[in-house]
Order: sequence, then C-alpha cells, then structure tokens
Amino acid sequence: MLSRLIGYEFKATRRIFLPAYGVILLLSIANAVSLFFSSERFTLPAGLLVTCYILALFGVGVLTFAYMISRFYKNLLGDEGYLMFTLPARTSELIWSKCIVSTVWTVVTAIVSIISLLCIGIPLLSAETSFAELWSQLGQLMSPLLREYGANVIAIPLEWLVLGILSIIASCLHIYACLSIGSLANKYRLGAAFLAYLGFSLARQTIFSVSVAVIAPFAPENWLDALFSAQSTAVQLHLGGLAVLVYLLISCAVNYAISQYILSRHLNLQ
Repeated sequence: MLSRLIGYEFKATRRIFLPAYGVILLLSIANAVSLFFSSERFTLPAGLLVTCYILALFGVGVLTFAYMISRFYKNLLGDEGYLMFTLPARTSELIWSKCIVSTVWTVVTAIVSIISLLCIGIPLLSAETSFAELWSQLGQLMSPLLREYGANVIAIPLEWLVLGILSIIASCLHIYACLSIGSLANKYRLGAAFLAYLGFSLARQTIFSVSVAVIAPFAPENWLDALFSAQSTAVQLHLGGLAVLVYLLISCAVNYAISQYILSRHLNLQ
C-alpha cells in the first residue's frame, strides 16, 4: 500500500513541480544565451532575466516547503483526512508516503537549481578556456587531495550527501510532529503547531545545556580538543559525520513516534 500512496502523491504533485522546474531551466537557458551573445555583461534585459530567474528559484524553494506542510495538513488533518484514514493503509504508511515524496521533491529541487546555475555559469567562462582545459584544471586540483586523503576524497562527500538527505527527512518528520501536536487544539491549529515548533527548539537547547553542565565536571579538561587534534582531518570529518548521524536518527525517531502516536490514538480531524 505504501507504493500506491507514494504513486498517488507523485501524480497529485508533479503537475505543480514539473512546470515550475521547466520555468527555472528555461530562464537559466535564456540567461545563458543572453550572457553568451551580449558584448556587455550587465545590460537592462540581462538584469531583468537574472531577476526573474532569482525570483523563480526563490518561488520554487517556497513552493517545496509549503508543499511539505500543506499536503500533510490538508490530507491527514483536514477534511481529506476522513477519506485518507478509511483507506486500507497503516498510519505509518500515510506518514512515510508524505515524507518520502517531500524528500524526493526537495532533492530534485536542489538538483534542478544546481543544473540551472551551471547553465548560467558556462557563458561566464573565459572564451579561451575550453572544457578540456577546465577538466585538466579540475584534475590538477584533485590530484594532491587524492594523494593525501585517498578514498576519503570520495567517501566523505558521499557521507555528507547521505546526511543531507537524512536531514531533509528529519525536517519533514519534525514539521509533521509539530502539525500533529497542533491538531490537538480545537482552534488556531497552525498557531498551536508554530508554538510546538518553538517549544521543540527551546527543549533542544535546554537538553543540550543541561547535558553539557552535567557532563563537563566529570570530563577531562579540553578532552574534545585533544580528541580532534590527535586525529587527521579525514578522521575528524568522519567523527563529525557520525555525531550528526546519531543526532538525526534520534530526531527522526522522536518526531516520527509523536506523529504516529497522535494520528493513531488522538486523531482530531478538522
């Protein structure tokens, strides 16, 4: 059932996102053509095209974030929830279908943004610089890194890429948890969800401060500096990634448990 729910989510949202991505790519190509054929880098038409591109890029970012909130709120906590919760699907499948699709669209938005920026950046290269020379310069930059760090040059970016995707999932689940808590209120649900968001932020800061205050008296002096100074840069990045991974997994587990519990035991549809 999860695959069907995901397919339904993509069908319901691709008609919004795909045209938006098309607009961004068309504007980036228009900017690239304008820069390539213009003898002057900064003209009024070029400035208007760049402004339209920046506004479109910002708009798609806002659209992606708004989708993350509205699809969960309207489909599961609004009037559509009466239909969604009659489907032969578990609550966990409803939550994960929203989370997975939101994560995919966020990643695709990032990829499209990078591609569009590359399209605009190509005409800015020097006319004497060929792609072969650019590739050669990139190889010269990577060679000393490969000699010093070896496979870590590839492993570390991949690790942090995975952490980036996991952070998107954690953000989705955090928003869902806040919306679920807000749904317990009979009025001003979005306001209650915002207060829940602020409450979570305050709770995280409080837990961190209390933990540091409790652990600090028993820890050796400057133990963190000593730990990292004794390790290579690659090991430091791996350790940092591991710490972020643990934090994100705990965040995902807590926020998912809150949403699962409220939607399963205390569902309060609007």
